Amino acid sequence: YLGNGIAWIVNQLIGFNGWIAGAVIGGCWNILVVFGIHWAVNPIMIQNVSVLGYDYIVPFTAATNFGMAGATFGTFLKTKNSKMKQFSLSALLSIFFAGITEPAIYGVGVKYKKPLVAACIGGAVGGAFMGGMAVKAYAFVFGGLTTIPAFAGPTLIYYVIGLAICFVVSAALIVVIGIDEEPEEKTEQKILDEKIKLPVSGKVVDLKECSDSTFAEGLVGNGVLILPSEGNVYAPFDGTVEVVMDSHHALALKSDHGVETLIHVGIDTVELEGKPFTVLVKQGQKVKEGQLLMKFDMKMIQEAGKSTEVPFILTNVEKDHMQIESNGVQKNGANVLAVKF
Repeated sequence: YLGNGIAWIVNQLIGFNGWIAGAVIGGCWNILVVFGIHWAVNPIMIQNVSVLGYDYIVPFTAATNFGMAGATFGTFLKTKNSKMKQFSLSALLSIFFAGITEPAIYGVGVKYKKPLVAACIGGAVGGAFMGGMAVKAYAFVFGGLTTIPAFAGPTLIYYVIGLAICFVVSAALIVVIGIDEEPEEKTEQKILDEKIKLPVSGKVVDLKECSDSTFAEGLVGNGVLILPSEGNVYAPFDGTVEVVMDSHHALALKSDHGVETLIHVGIDTVELEGKPFTVLVKQGQKVKEGQLLMKFDMKMIQEAGKSTEVPFILTNVEKDHMQIESNGVQKNGANVLAVKF
């Protein structure tokens, strides 16, 4: 219902004033992505292209993509952490060549906060320009360098200028205000040799086999893919629950030694609005190794046409510092990953 309400507001703004519509949508779209409610607007764009032959909203979503790209590039320039330099560059390329912003939003924007704010400002400025110039898209695409031909027409030059504005404004903001991060050596001192347990019983396979390319290509981090045999998720170590997703399909945990992990149950299961999931912990809660964290209904997920794959990711550990301890069919609690520094 919230998504449908936002879709109505977007339509009203487009009809009222292009400059204001571009500023609001270009500035707020990343926030909608964080909560997954941006999907409600997509059918409007597709319908517009189908009926009218063009759409005004797609350019604004591209503006917000390039705002996030600029903030990510600014982070690449400002960070002193070699891991973050590598990650931010990968996230930036993901936007440029696939129009996918989630790695940048979660791994850079949400992590440091300032880049997300800068991305919203850059997206708003460039989006306002596109709206004022009535930029049109002639296909429904994700905004990136490879999809520029979808905007070929009388307003193409304004689209390209708008993208440049988004990128430059966001990047410049981060260069000026910087990011708040701990020194790399301090971060690494926190992480010691640690064994990570398997959180879900099932078959452990290479992460590259994941059906979601974002995980398969290691854009979120390194780890393994679990093909679950039962619907229980257990704590892989002693630590703290950092994040419980609103849709209850994923948990982010941090071990007492500083290893950060993401347990993502299913692929595209955010769309199921939490129905197959029962989370037994809350954000900020301390947990013990082997503690039951979540239950999920595998049958309900499969009946909804979704995969039950469980990417198990170490989000702050480079591949060279991670070793896979076991694969094949394993019981939860088995040693599956080792972190060595």
